[in-house]
Order: sequence, then C-alpha cells, then structure tokens
Amino acid sequence: MSFLFFLCYSGDPTMYENYWEKIGEKTTIVIRGWDSMSYFSDLKSICWFLEPEFAKQVVRLHKIVGNAETQGRHVVVGTGSSQLYLAALFALSPKESTQPIHVVSAAPYYSSYPSMTDYQKSGLHKWAGDANNFTEMGPYIELITSPNNPDGFVRHSCVNKTGGAMIYDLAYYWPQYTPISSPADNDLSLFTVSKSTGHAGIRIG
Repeated sequence: MSFLFFLCYSGDPTMYENYWEKIGEKTTIVIRGWDSMSYFSDLKSICWFLEPEFAKQVVRLHKIVGNAETQGRHVVVGTGSSQLYLAALFALSPKESTQPIHVVSAAPYYSSYPSMTDYQKSGLHKWAGDANNFTEMGPYIELITSPNNPDGFVRHSCVNKTGGAMIYDLAYYWPQYTPISSPADNDLSLFTVSKSTGHAGIRIG
C-alpha cells in the first residue's frame, strides 16, 4: 500500500508537476475561441453544463484504470469534490423530516468533514461523529473514504443497521495510491482531478 498523498503539503499535489513537465507538449490542451460559449453544454444530460467530450474522457479513463463502473451511470461535475459532497448531502437528506439526518464516518476521518457537513447550517443534516460508535435510530448518511485519508487503509461501510445512504469518497482510488482490485460499484462515488492527475488548480470533481 502506498502513502504517496502524505507528501502533499495541505493536500496540494505539486509533486506531480515534475512528471507533467517531463511529458511536455504531448499534454497540451487547446481551448478554441468558440468552445464553451453556452451555459448549456448538453441539454440531454442530467448535468447540462458538463462538456460532452470531457464526460466521454472521464468514462474512458475510469474504464482504462478499472476503478469505477460507468455503464448506466451519470457523470456530474462540480468545483472540486467538496462541492459535490455538499450536493450529495442535500440530495440524500429527507426534506420532510423535522430533524436533521445524521452524517457519520469511521474514525480517523478527513479533518474537514465535520465542518463541511455543518457549515451551511441548513437543518437538513448534521455531523454525528464516528460511524463505529453510531447507535441513533432513524435514517443516516455514512461517508466511506477508501483509501482513507489520513491513514490510507481500504474502508467499507461499518454501520450495522438499515436505513442508511452511502457516499463513497474515492479520491485516492487510483493505482498510484493503492492496487485497483475491482471497479467501484456504488450508487454515489466521488472522484477528483486533483488526486487523479494532480491538477488541483482547475477545481474539478
């Protein structure tokens, strides 16, 4: 198991820069002046602002690497996976409930998850701590990060009860961090360009 991501300062993946410099002009991307002129890139897509060619390459990359099932799935983009995490919380939170849904993750978990979960104070969801100690009744959302940040271990759901919705944060499920044993086959998986290629500055999740 590799712990390559511990070399990043505050998660900033500048370690990839030397690699891309060596590759050189082969990786040049051209954006023509008439590209991306409309807000509506693909009205047939659930994510209507997603560039079709980018979506095609996302699916192609996952198929080559073998780290995610893509057949019959939707690709949704956001400003980094943090934005998509908040969108997932909103989508999975019951709107008719008088109480916020509990959000849990097995410790140790990414240190920003609690503050991100509670930041908007929407009343729809709230951080409830370590999934290993979760005993509350009712629906819940479990966040599974695999390989885990900060310890790099492969993770699975650990809440032993029904009624839960799962969000799989697979930012590090790439062969430079861990062996790819099988394609992730989840209802909702988060990936990010910052960890797959190191291009954190373009903010794509």
